[in-house]
Amino acid sequence: MQNFIWHNPTEIIFGKDTVKDLSPRLKADNIKGVLLVYGGKGTFKSGAYAQVTEMLNKAGIHYSEVNDVKSNPRIDKVREGIARIKAGGIDAIIPIGGGSAFDTSKAIAAGACYSGDVWDFFEKKAAIEKAFPIYGVVTVSASSSEVNGIAVVSNPEKESKVSMNSPLVYPKVSVIDPSFQITLPEKQTVYGGVDIIAHMLERVLDGDEGSELIDEQAYTLIRTMMRVIPELIENPKDYDLRAEYALAGVMAHNGFLSVGRRTRGDFSSHRMGHSLSLLFGVPHGASLSVVMPAWARYLYEENPVPFARLGEGVFDIFDGTDEEKAIDAIEALESFFKDIKSPTTLRELGIKEDDIEKIAANASKGQTFGVLADLEPEDVLEIYKLAY
Repeated sequence: MQNFIWHNPTEIIFGKDTVKDLSPRLKADNIKGVLLVYGGKGTFKSGAYAQVTEMLNKAGIHYSEVNDVKSNPRIDKVREGIARIKAGGIDAIIPIGGGSAFDTSKAIAAGACYSGDVWDFFEKKAAIEKAFPIYGVVTVSASSSEVNGIAVVSNPEKESKVSMNSPLVYPKVSVIDPSFQITLPEKQTVYGGVDIIAHMLERVLDGDEGSELIDEQAYTLIRTMMRVIPELIENPKDYDLRAEYALAGVMAHNGFLSVGRRTRGDFSSHRMGHSLSLLFGVPHGASLSVVMPAWARYLYEENPVPFARLGEGVFDIFDGTDEEKAIDAIEALESFFKDIKSPTTLRELGIKEDDIEKIAANASKGQTFGVLADLEPEDVLEIYKLAY
């Protein structure tokens, strides 16, 4: 196990009817005006918008809005929010939603304190030195953006979907009321669950053999999600299942599963999934259920141990060589994705074989990336071909 420092500054308020608990925190911080950042109909259907605005009205806090934030959030909404804040009267940001609302809010929070263009942070041309505080309300668990300092945003003009990362954009407070997620469509529950599982897999499949304690925590969380997702498909209004799902989402990507590791994890599948979302509008979770099994199949023969350990820890696969246990684990994972009706091939996404080279070029950008193995551009192309 490697040396580490782990600090997560976000206060989590978890449970039913907890939006009202934001009020004393906003008052204590002397917040007079906020920017609400949210998507569309789901924000209203869940009841979250009504509860947030009621809380603000009772507290005498005025608010402005940036709405219609889409899945795979775009830089134009970030710039819109920055302009609203720079016009004055805003002290903080309240995202209402999931990763898209939170990521957009983080970029706004940093960009509103910067004299240049906010995209500079994503291209690593500038460092974040200051940010507006964020007090979030979660209505979709998936990305763990409510408990980390990462924001992923798309810039269609530059054909780029990349991240920025800073401790300054961790939400100060995140309210997680699982009852808001009872109204989610089935596909959103499925795709969000795949994203949560992927965050865990990207730790345990990084090839680090000195983090068994943390790996065991991840295996337990993966097993929990593999139990909860099918049960939620059958019982979408079950509060306790929603609560388990939401708390697993917090644990997946709040930094805990990276402690003691040589790196934060191997996020190659996320990078390759981002290109599918950017170029073809593929839902993030759907991109991961397609890419991860293909990535695993491409690498397991030369790196069987992490996949074999996954087989033992999650799927109770104990017989055979490491190579045999590894391929059995990959097949079990792919089978689970199929069972919950998450796609596992590019064909299911409507992507043509002729598009694969373009996707691979966008993902690799002529660079080598990866932790379990260094992926050259030609490797990336072969993985997409396996996924077809």
